[in-house]
Amino acid sequence: MTSGPIPGINRRRTLTGVAAVAAGLPILAACGEDEAGSTGGSGEDTGTPSPSGSESGSGGSAGAVVASTADIEVGGAVFIEDPSIVITQPEEGEFHAFSRTCTHQKCPVTDIQDGKIHCSCHQSLFDMTTGENVGGPAPSPLSEVEITVDGDSITLA
Repeated sequence: MTSGPIPGINRRRTLTGVAAVAAGLPILAACGEDEAGSTGGSGEDTGTPSPSGSESGSGGSAGAVVASTADIEVGGAVFIEDPSIVITQPEEGEFHAFSRTCTHQKCPVTDIQDGKIHCSCHQSLFDMTTGENVGGPAPSPLSEVEITVDGDSITLA
């Protein structure tokens, strides 16, 4: 069985259609991005945002133990992946929790520098007591996450 040319279809029209599909694939892929993923959590800066669930970062269950007070030194923090939060201890016995999602381009905040929560993607800095932006391009503070401290256990409120 031999096939001949299909009427109305030519090489130029076929190549134009293929090019249009190829150009549209990245747009469709971006629309279908899964926003419910985790932050990856390697702690290394890739320079690009990674999906991090809800903006509040408190995806865990209320009452779930997320950290121990002994794990957080004064002036330091612990960075938790699930839920995606950072818990700080600016003063002895004073604990605060915030979303790990930077308000600039949704990168995870990854460390503490000079008493400030640091986003290594674009150098935003946040106050470890209030979550307020104190430097860099982030337009707003980190979302506060309610926690309860009971003895040595820190739980989601």
